[in-house]
Amino acid sequence: MRVAVLGGSSVATVQLAHALADWPGGDERRPPLEFALHGRNEAKLTAVTTCFARVAEHRARVWSSLDLERVLAGADVVLVQVRVGGLAARSFDESFPWLAGLPGEETLGPGGFANALRTVQALEQTWPHLRRVCPEAIVVILTNPAGIVRQAAARHGLRAVEVCDSPITFVDSVAARLGRRAADVGRRYCGMNHVGWYTPEGASELEALASDQALGTDVVLAHRAVPLGYLRYYLDQDRIFDAQQGRPTRAEQLMEIEAAALRRLAAGETPDAYERPAPWYRLGIVPTLDGLANGSETLMILGCANTGRIATLPNEATIEGPTRLPGRGRIEPLEVVPLPAIPSALLYRHATYEQLAIEAAAWPDRTRILAALLANPMVATARQAEALTEVLLQPSDGPKPA
Repeated sequence: MRVAVLGGSSVATVQLAHALADWPGGDERRPPLEFALHGRNEAKLTAVTTCFARVAEHRARVWSSLDLERVLAGADVVLVQVRVGGLAARSFDESFPWLAGLPGEETLGPGGFANALRTVQALEQTWPHLRRVCPEAIVVILTNPAGIVRQAAARHGLRAVEVCDSPITFVDSVAARLGRRAADVGRRYCGMNHVGWYTPEGASELEALASDQALGTDVVLAHRAVPLGYLRYYLDQDRIFDAQQGRPTRAEQLMEIEAAALRRLAAGETPDAYERPAPWYRLGIVPTLDGLANGSETLMILGCANTGRIATLPNEATIEGPTRLPGRGRIEPLEVVPLPAIPSALLYRHATYEQLAIEAAAWPDRTRILAALLANPMVATARQAEALTEVLLQPSDGPKPA
């Protein structure tokens, strides 16, 4: 299996090499692997590639290039993990919503929308290369906002699936709390990227889980479903906003971590531990690669096109839910459990926002940007949406993919 990694110069990529040691079924099941890393910063790319090769040892062949089409040639899987604009752009996403009294986040709310505008526009230049050079490759999306990015790739006729570790860890935690198998819990998980719920089988399960939730027991009972932690940005935004004031953004913290990690990689060191773990490789990417290479009976939570699973949402919307990878290159989304009324209504609004966000990214103008913000579940008033629109319309040279 040949895997092209776009955004391969990220220092987190080395943790993908570590995750290969946890290949499902062990070394005997792992196929011969080749990783081709692509990046735009030659020094970073070289340092990451050297360390990746050292960690991967006999598990994979690895090389890198600044030439995108060379990296894509012959790829079975394309892993998209580019961060358009780098961490400086993420810091903007996480702070400019404060002007409207809203919390900042890189996937949800106005911050997620700013990220979508920037990222979808930049990747419009990348998708045609994939269509031309490796049209049969499966595109695995890690780039945030991942659900929107998957839809954008699919619009170009690419076979794209979105991977996020958040629902995986959430399902595992619920299963542990209930003493049930993760696969049984996963069959009742449904949502979109960072907007999802576990729907319990009965009132006793719901009551057992409700008291553990940060949103409070009564709120969870009223929803009749247990929300993913990210939903606090929609349901508890005033407290999150207050907690963010007077503190550096997460991106600013990550800049320091990244700089320190890069210095170690450039010096030829292999970290024993990482100040910023990247669990998505072990929990999501490696099991997905295994399933795509060998087929797997393991139930996974992946983001795929809706295609009628939720009747109230567009077919092209990215739905995270139970999925099987039954054979080489095969992706089989499974039926989802219907959501109760409040989660269903919130998911409908979020899906509406995502559709408008993609339109705004494709044809950016004041009206489309304002429409997407008005639909965003974090934005409560027209005045907020108008103020944020003015910020996003300010002239910029436009950040480039890191």
